[in-house]
Amino acid sequence: MKKKIGPLEIVLGLVLLFHAFLLIGLIFWALFNSFKSADAFAMDPLFLSKRMLDGLATVGEPWFYPQNYANAFKGVIQYIKIDGVRYKVYLPEMFWNSILYSVGCAFFATLTPCLVAYVTSKYKSRFNAVVYGIVIFVMVTPVVGSLPSQIQMAKRLGFFDSQVGLWFMSATFLGTYYLVFYGIFKGLSWEYAEAAFIDGASHFKVLVNVMLPLVRSTFFVVMLLNFIGFWNDYQRPLIFLPNHPTAAIGIYFSSRGGVENSLFGGVPLQLAGGILMLTPILVIFIVFREKFVGNLTVGGIKG
Repeated sequence: MKKKIGPLEIVLGLVLLFHAFLLIGLIFWALFNSFKSADAFAMDPLFLSKRMLDGLATVGEPWFYPQNYANAFKGVIQYIKIDGVRYKVYLPEMFWNSILYSVGCAFFATLTPCLVAYVTSKYKSRFNAVVYGIVIFVMVTPVVGSLPSQIQMAKRLGFFDSQVGLWFMSATFLGTYYLVFYGIFKGLSWEYAEAAFIDGASHFKVLVNVMLPLVRSTFFVVMLLNFIGFWNDYQRPLIFLPNHPTAAIGIYFSSRGGVENSLFGGVPLQLAGGILMLTPILVIFIVFREKFVGNLTVGGIKG
């Protein structure tokens, strides 16, 4: 039987369609205008107009300016000071810092809730309910004013201005992904582990060779989602990595303008930098789109 589509479904569909069109339209607008010259964008910030083309033809300047990407990639984004010495930071170095920061933090931010969820779901302990309750409490309770203490703790532990230190700071199980892994491990049959125990496997081997392979699809998807979040994050690197600026920090400073923090000139050059930073995320989504939208199916044991 075909389900009848009601007015509510039609309205929701139109709203979602408009939202998708708006997002895709903004991306195409940014991509198109990133190839404009600064004068062309000043004359027409939307697309192309006859007035803009006539004005540029009068002074003999083209509107198409692909050098924006080369200039954005080679441009000085930020200055840093190390031991009183002033250094220039270029976008390629910022991209490398972003890769180190995003991959490391995403891995530890995924591994930690996975391991804690496995232990609390498969091993009986009174403390399991406490851990689960702490996760729920932290998720529903707004934490305000903890940043100064985090900075002081990071400095005392040697994590401040360190990529590895920030990886460990990201290793927390307090979040939604703990509940995701908890639900998946809870649904897995323990007979897999019992069969391994009979063959002489230890608890560690059961975890590594039996349980983790069963949830590798979920682990991979969660890590990708964490990677996207850390790649776009600029607040934590801005605070905890002052001498290792990421690409997100570079785009942040370029949007503010000013010669001291950025040598980006004009909106088209800023848009080119934004497109360069967006490109890895688009590639990841296109390549792994089936992982993002797919479902995880776990088979059972037949008796």
